[in-house]
Amino acid sequence: MPYYGICRLLNQLATTKAAVLVMYGANDTRVTGQAEQVKAELTKSGQPFDVKVYPGANHAFFNDTSGSYNAEAAKDAWALTLAWFRKYV
Repeated sequence: MPYYGICRLLNQLATTKAAVLVMYGANDTRVTGQAEQVKAELTKSGQPFDVKVYPGANHAFFNDTSGSYNAEAAKDAWALTLAWFRKYV
């Protein structure tokens, strides 16, 4: 479950056996630039996945000790994370 991280092994996503939840900040274009590739590879896996891109959020939007913190995105991301864990873990 990446929170705003790049995927260095895109070619391995298609063979994952895990449900994958991905969180991106829309303003972090270096990371969100991979979003469509990540979706395409995860689709091939046949496993459940969701790629969430938060408008107006930067890299590290979940880190409440940084200037990039986005309370609205962080709150939603945490709720989605807990629901995902309840369902798939």
